[in-house]
Amino acid sequence: MPTISDAPSIVGPGHNLATTTDILRDRFADAIKEVDRIAERANKAREALGEAGAVDDDKQRDPLVQVGIDAGKLSKTLDATRLMTTQPMRDEVAETNKFFQALQDRMDRIKTRFEEIVGVYDRKKRDEERRKAAEAARLAQEESDRKLAEAQAAQGRVEADVIVNEAIVAEQRADRLAAQATSAGTGPTKTEAGTISSSAPWTCSIEDWSKIDITEIRDQFSAAEIEKAIRAHVRKFKNTRPLKGVRIFQDEKTRFRG
Repeated sequence: MPTISDAPSIVGPGHNLATTTDILRDRFADAIKEVDRIAERANKAREALGEAGAVDDDKQRDPLVQVGIDAGKLSKTLDATRLMTTQPMRDEVAETNKFFQALQDRMDRIKTRFEEIVGVYDRKKRDEERRKAAEAARLAQEESDRKLAEAQAAQGRVEADVIVNEAIVAEQRADRLAAQATSAGTGPTKTEAGTISSSAPWTCSIEDWSKIDITEIRDQFSAAEIEKAIRAHVRKFKNTRPLKGVRIFQDEKTRFRG
């Protein structure tokens, strides 16, 4: 049996293979003819209404009802045929996704577990790096303060300039180490195998749904999401629970049934 890689490609410049649409048109030619026949009947029924395009009596009404019922029946038949035709493809896609998802999930579990294990060690190293940087910055600041005190006490003495220069150097070193302490333990860790990085995004845990003020997070919802919630509210409560800014009404529509 040939493998998938041995199958001829149906894409690319110059290929003369039939398209999916071509195949479907040939396979379901009878369905296309039936659709055309109902569409032709619909055109004639509409033309019979005259320029006004409105029904004036039962004689004009009945053909429209019959064509509408026939169109609805054919639509259901076409939908059933579509589902039957695509079922093998959908089954194949679902089975393929399931196959690869199982492999992917296994690799993801390994990666996630090892990230957790290495993360514990990496956080300890980062904490130690931050502690050492903070301690170095503290000692440097103490040295800077001591040199500054010496410079102030040495005013008027011959060696005053030397002591002041030492105080300036000590202060610059203290500032540099303080800046390093701020960023210590935050950068990625490069290893021979790869790079380890750490992130700490802000998250939350909902403790009491009843206390959440929806208006406070109004900007986080799209217009489509809000409209979906409003329509769900209207379907459930109809006009018994009005909403400010919303007109609730019945949208009456006519239906055919054979």
